[in-house]
Amino acid sequence: MSSLKFKPTVVWFTGLSGAGKTTVSQRVAALMREQSLPVVTLDGDELRAGPCRDLGFTPEDRAENVRRVAVLASEQSQFGQLVLVALISPLQADRDRARKIIEASGADFIEIFVDAPLSVAEARDPKGLYKRARRGELTHFTGIDAPYEVPVDPALAIRTDAESPEQSASRVMEILLASTEAGDKAMNQTWLLEELIAVARHAGDVIMKIYATDFAVHEKRDDSPVTAADERAEAVIAAALRQMTPDIPIVAEEAMAAGKQVSPGRQFWLVDPLDGTKEFVSRNGEFTVNIALIQDGAPILGVVYAPVTDTVFAGSEKDGAFIVDADAKREISVRDIPDAGAVVLTSRSHGDYDALHKRLEGQAVADWRLVGSSLKICLIAAGEGDLYPRLGRTMEWDTAAGHAVLRAAGGRLMVLNGSVADTLRAGRELGYGKPGFENPNFLACA
Repeated sequence: MSSLKFKPTVVWFTGLSGAGKTTVSQRVAALMREQSLPVVTLDGDELRAGPCRDLGFTPEDRAENVRRVAVLASEQSQFGQLVLVALISPLQADRDRARKIIEASGADFIEIFVDAPLSVAEARDPKGLYKRARRGELTHFTGIDAPYEVPVDPALAIRTDAESPEQSASRVMEILLASTEAGDKAMNQTWLLEELIAVARHAGDVIMKIYATDFAVHEKRDDSPVTAADERAEAVIAAALRQMTPDIPIVAEEAMAAGKQVSPGRQFWLVDPLDGTKEFVSRNGEFTVNIALIQDGAPILGVVYAPVTDTVFAGSEKDGAFIVDADAKREISVRDIPDAGAVVLTSRSHGDYDALHKRLEGQAVADWRLVGSSLKICLIAAGEGDLYPRLGRTMEWDTAAGHAVLRAAGGRLMVLNGSVADTLRAGRELGYGKPGFENPNFLACA
């Protein structure tokens, strides 16, 4: 049985006869059943042969047909089933009435416009109804001698003349999965940030307990260091994310280093449980816990936690960027590069300074600061620095959380091609979900 749980929901497919409502709703139902999810379909033709068989096609009878179907759908939704309705329902006023009936029962109403031009619907004409209507054998036929009013604001419009039933069904499923209890929370960025801050702090507590001991350091296959703190913090984070969002894949540094294969979809987590392990080993305090959510290749929210100073940098597209520390919570944003020149941040443990100077030719520089881990990106988000050019190998989990905070603060993390000046002028933003999860050279900036 699937772990997904839907709220009472009615999906109302509307469109011309022959547009593909029944086909798409049946494909959605099949996808639901593949995941062992309860679903029932209510098709207009079947309903007219059953509970609506006494109704004709006058405007009054059509309105009563829609009303009866809405009542039946609202009742069915209360049994824990997702209800898929495929009905022409040509008038906006009748659909609005159906929405009120369904929402009054406590169910969600999701309207899907199955859009196909009249010429396409007529060409399909699987039951020969359009031909009969054109000959005058049928009256009050929607699209011929009766109007069809296009939905004003549907949740989704599907062009069945331009995409396959499978593609249409997949788009509907994306909306439905977002309406599950887990999906609602996954889309609630404010809730997620609050939860992630608590998770990051818990992982930080684990890290600090090990930091206070004479811990051992091992080498991974790529010769980078790893400690028990990396591994235990990742276990804490992964367990929490699975509980919060059980259907969102997790790409985490230590699991990937151990050979785990993950094929992320449009949405996935990126986790670096201890960013700056070299800083952790050298005990300079400049290491962080990084957690980010990726949507369609972009980091839409993230948390960076520095355990030694108990400082949280967090941000999302919805909530903006902020810091939480001993001085409480305050909003942050990037700054314009001062006239005196940029403050350039660079790594304590990585960096070819001659190469960096060459990339910065033409850019006024007022000062250089050495900072560990993703704190460099966060300091730019907080307006305490201006540029962080990074040359050499990094992985997506190294940058995603800081990138999310920086975006929320009004900044950018760009692919560094050529000089810093050229990238500032015409660069493109770094994306996520790349094969191998490896980053190119990049530039964090306002």
